[in-house]
Amino acid sequence: MGKLMVELPNNIHAELKKKAAERHATLKTIITDLIEDYLSASPKEREREKKTGLCGSWDDERSAEEIIRDVRGRRTWFTRRKA
Repeated sequence: MGKLMVELPNNIHAELKKKAAERHATLKTIITDLIEDYLSASPKEREREKKTGLCGSWDDERSAEEIIRDVRGRRTWFTRRKA
C-alpha cells in the first residue's frame, strides 16, 4: 500500500477532522473516498466542474419561481426566531 503525505492549511484540516467525526469515520476513509470519487469521474465531468463549479445537474419540471416559492415556504428558522 502506498503512502501519501500532504500538507493542508489548518482550516481545511480542521474541517476534514470535523466531517470525519460527524460521519464516525477516519481521515483516511474521508480522503480515500474523495480521491476515489475524483478518479472515477470522467475527464469531461472534471473539466465541467472546473469551469462552472457545479458537480451535477438538477432536473425539475417546475419554473424557477415555483422552486423559489417552495424553498422560501419551507424555511421556518427565521419565523421561529422572530417569535
